[in-house]
Amino acid sequence: MKLVTPTEAIRAIPDGSIVIFPHGCVEPTTLYDAFQQEVERFHNLTIFSGLAFGDYPFLRKGLGTNFRYMTWQAAPRIRKIFQEKRAGFVPMRFSEITRIINKDGPIKPDVVVTQVSPPLADGTVSLGISVSLYQDFIKSAKLVIAEVNTNMPVTGGESRVPIDKIHLAVESSAPIGEYHTPHQSERDTKIVDYVLDLIPDRAWVQLGVGAVPDMALYRLADKPGISLYSGMLSQGLIHFLEHAKHSPRIITGELAGDKELYAFCARTPQVTMATVNVTHNILELAKLPRFASINSAVEIDLHGQSNGETIGDVQISGVGGSLDYVEAAALSDGGVSIIALPSTTEDGKHSKIVSRLSPGSVVTTPRFCTDYIVTEYGIARMKGKDLRARAEALIAIAHPNFRDELAKGL
Repeated sequence: MKLVTPTEAIRAIPDGSIVIFPHGCVEPTTLYDAFQQEVERFHNLTIFSGLAFGDYPFLRKGLGTNFRYMTWQAAPRIRKIFQEKRAGFVPMRFSEITRIINKDGPIKPDVVVTQVSPPLADGTVSLGISVSLYQDFIKSAKLVIAEVNTNMPVTGGESRVPIDKIHLAVESSAPIGEYHTPHQSERDTKIVDYVLDLIPDRAWVQLGVGAVPDMALYRLADKPGISLYSGMLSQGLIHFLEHAKHSPRIITGELAGDKELYAFCARTPQVTMATVNVTHNILELAKLPRFASINSAVEIDLHGQSNGETIGDVQISGVGGSLDYVEAAALSDGGVSIIALPSTTEDGKHSKIVSRLSPGSVVTTPRFCTDYIVTEYGIARMKGKDLRARAEALIAIAHPNFRDELAKGL
């Protein structure tokens, strides 16, 4: 591991490379700033990244002229560049990302940029809050550039990387990126009430991120015997662990919260960080008894098809790991698959239960995979129902203002 300046690190990236930038709450700002300062030296660079909770500072200058940007998970913050057709979207299930972006895969990464803890006495650094993809990415890349950040916690599990696997390192004391739980409303509380009714005692639970999953995580402490096996966990993890009346097991690939959460997880041995080969391994997840998957959607049609990633033809999210977890829950003994969403958009003008998916939108979870659908008006089970019975069940949990119109589609 050679210590260099941020500018030297960016200048070491060959033009024409495929570069992988971090996702989640990992924001190596010193490298992003240097990249923007040096962006004009590039003419044919391709940058890939996933969902970021920050403001994507590396996209401020040079997009479309000095580099292309591709992602497997879009975000509301970059909706505009998708509307303008200035970003590329590559559909990938989360479980497949490290097989697709791989030295032996269709997307061969030349350079990987990451953020790690300072070196430890055993000759390793820790990937800290983001482990899911980076062990594999580091093994595949020709050049690994790391921001060594004094604020990155040393976490347990599979977070350690030998320092000789990192080629260039820059030092930083910038704050670690944070994710703040969205405002939680009364209708979110009602949705979570229904969700918790569906989760069996002693279940293994997976949650997405957002107001409903965050609240569900917080309140799972009240249920007996719950353990967590999830791609990402957020701030409610602290309350869950401090108030659970048992000793839960916690397995996750990513942490998304504030510095209190990160410090808590670093000092809590129960929190095990794992790679995507563990967190999204469908066959292993299916062996867990009572595996419960809780995810959300943009809209669901009367067949039970779920769109979790577009508004019309504009990409706002991605495939993510939802289908991996839906399949695992279906195979688990006593497993439960839940898609939970508010019945309308925030302004109440549009129903999220729709007769047909919006023109240009996509199917993220097929109708033959969906099972329990939850809104603030109740629960609709899809499995075992014919199409008319599905439609009737979904109309019953739609907002009352839209039920008559939806019924016309029967």
